[in-house]
Amino acid sequence: MFLFRRIYLLCSVHLHKISWPSLLLGSILHYFICWIALSALGEQQLVQLPQFFYFMSVVGSTVGFGDMSPITTGGQQFVAWYQIPASIGIFGSVLAKLIATAKALIERNINGMRNFSHYNNHVIIIGWHPKGTRKLIDCILSDKRRQNGQILIGVNDDNLIHPYPDNDQVDFAKMLSFSNEEALSRIAVDQANRVIIYGETDDQTLMAALAIAPRVKPSCHIVAYFNDEQNAALLDKHCPNIESGSNRSAELLARSMQDPGSSRVISHLLNPQTGATQFSFRIPENVDSCTVGQLWQQMKNDNNATLIAISTMMSGDDVELNPPAERQLTSGHFIHYIASERILASEVNWHFTD
Repeated sequence: MFLFRRIYLLCSVHLHKISWPSLLLGSILHYFICWIALSALGEQQLVQLPQFFYFMSVVGSTVGFGDMSPITTGGQQFVAWYQIPASIGIFGSVLAKLIATAKALIERNINGMRNFSHYNNHVIIIGWHPKGTRKLIDCILSDKRRQNGQILIGVNDDNLIHPYPDNDQVDFAKMLSFSNEEALSRIAVDQANRVIIYGETDDQTLMAALAIAPRVKPSCHIVAYFNDEQNAALLDKHCPNIESGSNRSAELLARSMQDPGSSRVISHLLNPQTGATQFSFRIPENVDSCTVGQLWQQMKNDNNATLIAISTMMSGDDVELNPPAERQLTSGHFIHYIASERILASEVNWHFTD
């Protein structure tokens, strides 16, 4: 038993070391030796092209149709003592190498070792929480009109495998550290369109946010979640391009107590899976300026959407809820609205009548 195991391990090690170029070179050399030998031994019917390649494939695969075989004694001895053993060995090596390569590619994807540095305009989720992150991804995917690309989950857990192996919209990457330069380059942070940071601890979230904030492109929006609102406030001071959030359960409970049903309203506003919810877009360049009242009326009539807030910052730090109707809006303003589905800025009629 030990001997067979030893032989198996040796074969596995050597097979793993065999490269595709060496297999190709060995196969070409083997075919050349067989053609020269069979020609010299008078097996003219076997060395005619393309019959020669057919004969070599039949011998190597051990199929043995019997329609072609050597007729001379020398040819039979050559096939018996060299061609059959060598062909089977090479054919088996190629087949095993193909299986090993396919297995490695599959395991590389499952284990999060792929290189995503070529990705562009994708969504990066830093951190993994079994229930929370799954719900987060479901909410993102339920928005059928979202403008973001592939979702890429970045984790720092050696024991975790791809949680969405059957979903081609979600990829998975294991990272040495959330602040490691090589790891951040592998997930193409500098080309991401959106980044969500929710580490296992607030310290992990803060570290990742500080590392990612200076690397992203100006149009990328970063959101970071903290359990402690003091950590969120600290990040706001150092990284104004990050929208920091924290647990608001106390405020939600107080509002629900004073105004029954508030928790349900807020839940619907946040979850695109339950119907009408909150979205936003940015007023594009080269459109006519307007007032809040004009845009509210236009969106209500044309898109059945309700304007609820405006801001000039992507992070929403200066958000103004229920702005006055006479407030002027210009290119660059962010419009927050409630609708049954996402409305693109290009779908809004920007020509207003008095």
